[in-house]
Amino acid sequence: MFLLALQLETEAGAEGGRVPTLAELAGSYTYAGDRSKDESMIKAKSDTATADMGRMVLKRARSRLAASTRVAESLIISRKGGKVSFQSDDYIVAVPENGSSASVQTPLGETADASFDTKTATLQQTVAKTDGKKTNTFQFDETGRLVMQVRVTNPKLAGPVVFSVLYTRKTEPH
Repeated sequence: MFLLALQLETEAGAEGGRVPTLAELAGSYTYAGDRSKDESMIKAKSDTATADMGRMVLKRARSRLAASTRVAESLIISRKGGKVSFQSDDYIVAVPENGSSASVQTPLGETADASFDTKTATLQQTVAKTDGKKTNTFQFDETGRLVMQVRVTNPKLAGPVVFSVLYTRKTEPH
């Protein structure tokens, strides 16, 4: 079972980024990083986190970690009818804006509990399994690009896999 939570922060974020309100965050975004560089960095961090695993579990662990750390080409964040939706390529999570939980399917086909919480200081999407957790935190950098920080933890990993990717807002045609 996974736990998925979205949390909204209204104060300044880490590393000087500007934390958006949900209204500001709503929109469509395109990946704006260096894919080769980002994927190499993510793979290196994932390899370090799994380096101490035995051969029997290593292949499965790296496969699951690769699925959890895949960089999406596009993001769509929306708010409609009391729900907050987060779409990453072909994966969509829609949760009640009032903090109630909803059951969703993860990209790996597992059942997740999802909720939206406005009590903390950052907007996050967190997928937590009894033995693992994934958190996506969103901020705007000084140029207005969306920075998504991803943090994957699991007691079986040597340490967390943490990285950031950049997205630019898509402009709507007139």
